[in-house]
Amino acid sequence: MVSKEQFYDELRKALEDGEAKYYRNLVYIERSDYMNVLKEVINVFLSFKKDPSVAYGFIPWTTGSKERMKEIKQYFSKFDDIDYANAEYYLGNTYDLVILDAVDNFQPINIGRLTDLARGGGLVIIYTNDLIKDKVFRSSIIRNGLIDDIYERRFKRKLLEHEGIFIIDNENYIVRPFSGKIEAKPEKKIPKNPIMPKEIHELSLSGDENRVIEAFSYMLGGGKRVLVLTAARGRGKSAATGLSVAGIIEKLRKRKEKSIKILVTAPSILSASQVMLFIKTGLEALGEKFNVKVSDTGNIKLIRGDEFKVEYVPPDVALEEEGDLLVVDEAAALGVNYIDLALRIWRKIVLVTTVHGYEGSSKAFLRYLRRLMENRHVRVKWITMEQPLRYSIGDPIEKWLYDTLLLDAEPLEPPSEITTINYEDVDKRELFENDDKLRAIYGIMVSAHYRNNPDDLMIMADGVHHSIKAMYTNNGIYIGACQIAEEGELNDSMIEMALKGGTFDGDLIPDRILKHVRIKDFAKLKGWRIVRIAVVPELQDKGFGSQLLTMIYNEAKEKNIDWVGSAFMSDPKVLNFWIKNGFIPVHISPKKNEKLGDYPVAVIKPISDKAKKIVDIAAYALKEKLLNTLHDVYFNINPEIARLLLLGAKVHKNISISPVMLDKVISFLQGVSPYESAADGIHMLAVKYFWDAERNWSLLKDEEIALIAKVIQGKPWSYVSAILETNRSQVYELIYSAVAQLMSKYYSLTADSKVGLTLDNVMSSQHYD
Repeated sequence: MVSKEQFYDELRKALEDGEAKYYRNLVYIERSDYMNVLKEVINVFLSFKKDPSVAYGFIPWTTGSKERMKEIKQYFSKFDDIDYANAEYYLGNTYDLVILDAVDNFQPINIGRLTDLARGGGLVIIYTNDLIKDKVFRSSIIRNGLIDDIYERRFKRKLLEHEGIFIIDNENYIVRPFSGKIEAKPEKKIPKNPIMPKEIHELSLSGDENRVIEAFSYMLGGGKRVLVLTAARGRGKSAATGLSVAGIIEKLRKRKEKSIKILVTAPSILSASQVMLFIKTGLEALGEKFNVKVSDTGNIKLIRGDEFKVEYVPPDVALEEEGDLLVVDEAAALGVNYIDLALRIWRKIVLVTTVHGYEGSSKAFLRYLRRLMENRHVRVKWITMEQPLRYSIGDPIEKWLYDTLLLDAEPLEPPSEITTINYEDVDKRELFENDDKLRAIYGIMVSAHYRNNPDDLMIMADGVHHSIKAMYTNNGIYIGACQIAEEGELNDSMIEMALKGGTFDGDLIPDRILKHVRIKDFAKLKGWRIVRIAVVPELQDKGFGSQLLTMIYNEAKEKNIDWVGSAFMSDPKVLNFWIKNGFIPVHISPKKNEKLGDYPVAVIKPISDKAKKIVDIAAYALKEKLLNTLHDVYFNINPEIARLLLLGAKVHKNISISPVMLDKVISFLQGVSPYESAADGIHMLAVKYFWDAERNWSLLKDEEIALIAKVIQGKPWSYVSAILETNRSQVYELIYSAVAQLMSKYYSLTADSKVGLTLDNVMSSQHYD
């Protein structure tokens, strides 16, 4: 600790050194008179930096927050006030000074997003009266009036462990000036004889960007090609992608006679905004003439020239279009399932995604992606950007941020030989005080789940209803981990609120059952929702995940829990894991999650008798909903997901098919009637098959997918051909084969059966009773 005068003297020196070496500093304020202290820090910064650009993060709707913002705003001429809820709109911006108001809310994702906006030589200020008291996000974690402070304790400890950080806490002044090494500020390096246009290279800010721009020339080659670009935040991947696309347009125009069509997609038009902006910038540098259309939100959605068009389209639309190139920004957010479909439809694809970002590490996504590329035998080029543009390599605040938010947590390498497996109910307080153990366990979770968020760690730590289970080997190496949320036992008022459309934090599965199955009894039961379960990458697909799941289920049974369940974004591999382990699909959202690009799914493995009865009813309702609305509400669902849900919901219903329809199907099998003439009968056969939970036989997987995609969803032949990676005639053969088997199994009818009906045949059938 130092005196107030020494503190500000050290801060001035640190700011000067940060400017010279292009690194950032951070000031943390936690005092009741925070506004006075904040103004003192601002005055020190202004004495060092005249007329800085400022980003100010806050919650505008809380009492007093706007007044605080306006009081600070008067110090500056270049000032962006940022509602935390809209912070993603500013991710491409850079500021000299970033101020985070943590009086009303302390939330890890806000720390991650806004800290990253500060440039080298700049300053980040976090100020609050109390890190714990009366916080919006913290209140959402409370259950039955209880909440821990485990996360906040660790956050404060990390402030004291890192350099480049200055703390004003009550009457204490603590200085931790940076003393490490910094690499030189990035500079562009234009190749001597570039393949891509020199004008594009001139626009880059680093040698990393020049390297990526040149690597994009790979996409000019023949055949099916994929380029995967990964980088942490602030490395310039969106700029490099946009400039490279402009260069590709220039190159393609010289060799193609027809107009060039490039589509850009992402979880939202906002996510793709930087790529589209830099495409425009690149085309301007090349002297191209074009028109631009923008969305209602001001984002570029279309760039059209005489011989080219670049357009942002939503993810689903991109799967129904054709063109010269598809660019998928923030690909991990759309998921491997989406990328799989895109690979079947498009010949040239660029996948851009964040690694070690606050949206998730994306390590699991990249691992799944590599496996997908190998299975598809696709030529792929992998590019990584390492050098930050906003600040120098070695920046102390980046080190603090990654350590504090565990953005780079890694699991330990498992032993080559595993003789015994141990199960542990982890003590959370001990875990969050032991960095090595926390990194090992949380590292397992983030390495296996590519949709992670820094808020997840705080929820896990502070939620009294959240527990952690782990699995370790004979030599103490953690190889599996699970986060569980206790749900259920809702009171009558909460139940009524859910039934009337109201929402509340937590209790996700009871809420879904109440809203979509309408049975109030389920909300009274006590359940364990598995928030995430994971095994180290080296040991996946070897049964360890199922083993951990069995251990958790057995513990739940011993503790008289009524059910164990999970809710997640639909993905064939993940869904198959749960179904294989006896979990029953009970719900799929009628809408896609806009940010994550998939339909949320819920599965349950019941324990008590009451839970078993309700789960059966929920499974029946789910199957009925799917089969009735796959052509409508779920038209855009992956047929493989629909297949797994229908087969996993093992409930039975007898379906009667009229003799008129059956006779038309025989005519189809004989080749007399085309598919379209017998489509109603074929549709009913498909519905009968998927309702049949009593059969001991099955069609081939591709036959089932063809029935779902073409017959039940009504997808075009071209789409079904693409997802099955075949042609129309072979899809037709799959449907014919499936129909022939169903007619034979259910009705002993074949292509050799007689066609034509008498009135007595029709009237005497059970269908017309």
